[in-house]
Amino acid sequence: MRILYVSRHEIHEYDEVRLLTELGHQVFSLGHYHAAGPYPGGLRPQLDLGPEHEELQRRFVETGSYFSFHGKPEDSYLAPEFVALFDLTIVMFDWPFINVHHKSLFQNPVVLRTNGQGLDEWEGVFQVLRQQGVKLLRYAETEANQPDYAGADAVIRFYKTPSDFLPRTGKDPSVLSFASDFELRYPGEYALWKQSVEGLPTKLGGRGNEFEPSAIGPVTYEEQLGLLADCRAYFYCSGLKLPYTLNFIEAWIAGIPVVTMSDLIIPRPIRCSEIAEVVTPGVDAIVVNNPAEANDALFRLVSDPALGQRIGEAGRRRAIEVFGRDIIAAQWSEFLSRFGK
Repeated sequence: MRILYVSRHEIHEYDEVRLLTELGHQVFSLGHYHAAGPYPGGLRPQLDLGPEHEELQRRFVETGSYFSFHGKPEDSYLAPEFVALFDLTIVMFDWPFINVHHKSLFQNPVVLRTNGQGLDEWEGVFQVLRQQGVKLLRYAETEANQPDYAGADAVIRFYKTPSDFLPRTGKDPSVLSFASDFELRYPGEYALWKQSVEGLPTKLGGRGNEFEPSAIGPVTYEEQLGLLADCRAYFYCSGLKLPYTLNFIEAWIAGIPVVTMSDLIIPRPIRCSEIAEVVTPGVDAIVVNNPAEANDALFRLVSDPALGQRIGEAGRRRAIEVFGRDIIAAQWSEFLSRFGK
């Protein structure tokens, strides 16, 4: 199957284009992996873009199509004859792209892929798109907790390939967290994080945290894998209301023991986090209810490598069951079979 894939999220794009290609499909990306590189973000390595990519890129140009990565959907153009080369279009999160380019896109099936963000803001838009024939592929079942939920045609979580991660060493007695623009995006949760890690050796990865003494800034993919292998504990305390849990998934499947702040700590009318649905507290992760509990749990993990190994190994086993590549690949194969190719 030829798949046109539209995305603004580099890491999810890397994972899904990679998986769909491994499943035997030819994917042409309008996103970070539109060309052979270098990439706008650089958070993930180069991808094998498939045997037909060079020819599709030539046809893209010949038909007068163009793509503006940093621009609005209106700044790109998709010639109908180019879109006709594909069997299916998948749009990651960027629903305005569908509205702007619907005349070209609607000649083939269109799938809108949610990513666990923008909750309760666009369900009305999703409802209209479904009425127009767009298939809605959800990231998490907990998205159904939103008011005016527009439904789903399927639910497929994001995934990770277990073999991508390095063997655990635990040689660095530090607490690791990743959250870009932490205070700007999640001010309440940043305050909780600060209280929770007080007095502990800490590394905070991600852009936009330069004011934080423990910040290590953006890291390469190789550096991230090394940190997940070496640090003694991982603390998840950002985006607690969302089913979007990218850095939790990566930490959990890497085998680093994870401490996660309960999403119940911040009062809110809508709860869509799925972490409570997948972890067994005290067995494959430690769930804490306040900064004092978090500080105690993190201190114990930093001080007791054997405890960390036990929880980390159990977490990795459970993460593979929920987010592992093989189970998600089977779900994608079933979903794509509905389109008759």
